[in-house]
Amino acid sequence: MTASKLLSLPLIIVITYGALLAAYFGSNLIVIGLNRMPGARKIQARRETPEQIRRDFRQSFRSLALIAVWFGGGYWAYARMGWGLRAANPSLLSVALSFVVSMLLFDTWFYWLHRLIHSRWLFRRVHLWHHRTTAPEVWSNNSDLLLDTLVLQSYWLAAHFLIPIAPMVLAAHKLYDQFTGAMGHSGFEHAGRIAWPPSPILSVTHHDQHHRYSSCNYATHFSLWDRLLGTLHPTHDDEVKRNLSPQPLAPRVAPK
Repeated sequence: MTASKLLSLPLIIVITYGALLAAYFGSNLIVIGLNRMPGARKIQARRETPEQIRRDFRQSFRSLALIAVWFGGGYWAYARMGWGLRAANPSLLSVALSFVVSMLLFDTWFYWLHRLIHSRWLFRRVHLWHHRTTAPEVWSNNSDLLLDTLVLQSYWLAAHFLIPIAPMVLAAHKLYDQFTGAMGHSGFEHAGRIAWPPSPILSVTHHDQHHRYSSCNYATHFSLWDRLLGTLHPTHDDEVKRNLSPQPLAPRVAPK
């Protein structure tokens, strides 16, 4: 290993951190704009306090820094060291296929590790911080303790060793994940008819229920694992249909 390759690692991580911060602010501001549009459907009547939002905002900077280490480290290993599974000559089909496979793999990765940190002992020590926000807002998307981020976001380091995917395709997947994460924490139902049950595409209601009830709805991209293993909340489909229906409904009051 040459010194230039080793020294390129911190530079790549810094650049990745800057890109993630841009994606964080860009995604959140877009979603806030959507929330303010006429007819936007608020899921819960409850709103988080300004103090809680500031807490989430500050913690997100720390979590994104660790995600930058994971993602940047994975890119460095692939691009500078030649490690991992090499993507074949790119074509429109191979790019689309690797993107979809990455989404399915990350959804599986996230589902099972998310369930793991919801076990009683780990939940209090690792994941409770994120669930202090019971009425999600966009700035809470990346508000996780570092150990939580270390577990759930480790996919971005491992991906190149699991599937042959080009770095730019993986970056596009991370951008998609960042935007849908902001949507999932927006508190407003924006998914549209594509998420009408039993569609595998997740609605905003899916993750909003997870913050309300905790022990359900663990997936991040698709409802497949939740449906297959019975961890979808019993009222999920009915609530999604209500929230996606065109009739104006009163916001749902969070349970005590």
